Amino acid sequence: MTEFNYDKLMQRIGEFVVCFQWIEDKFRSIGWLIEDPNRTVWPPRTLRSLNNRDLLNAVEVKYCSLMDTLNIDDADGRKTAFSELVGVCHEIRKFRNSFLHSAFIEVKAGREIMGILRSNPKLTFDPSTGTPEFDQEALTEESIMSQMEEIAQVSMTLCHIYTQLLHWTPFAPVNNEP
Repeated sequence: MTEFNYDKLMQRIGEFVVCFQWIEDKFRSIGWLIEDPNRTVWPPRTLRSLNNRDLLNAVEVKYCSLMDTLNIDDADGRKTAFSELVGVCHEIRKFRNSFLHSAFIEVKAGREIMGILRSNPKLTFDPSTGTPEFDQEALTEESIMSQMEEIAQVSMTLCHIYTQLLHWTPFAPVNNEP
């Protein structure tokens, strides 16, 4: 078992938050590129006020609409892959919401912090037994890093998608605001 390091744990939490925000920004950038590939309105004014769930869904609609208009052989596969990516991002969003809206409890021995317990204050019940279920864990750098690995994969895919869209421009703008 590795020794608990409070500063490293807080650093990992900060890194997770920043990486999540980067993914959100890349989705917004993809949506803006699809809406206005020639950048006639800068800075873009759309997609700014959407929450993460609505942003992901709006960009998915725009991307799939664009694939329908482009003359490429694998448009259906690209639409399916993008929709699956959006699904993964919804799972990351749910983790983020559960994680950041949890209570963080310092476990101390004397005056020294020995660990951090994350506990989601939203109580749920097992549907079959009615028994209360608690979403809690001893927070470690490793638990944060496992989520970061998934974010890294999503980030690479989003970069590839954005770069491919840049290579396909100019294309007719797609504007289907939610």
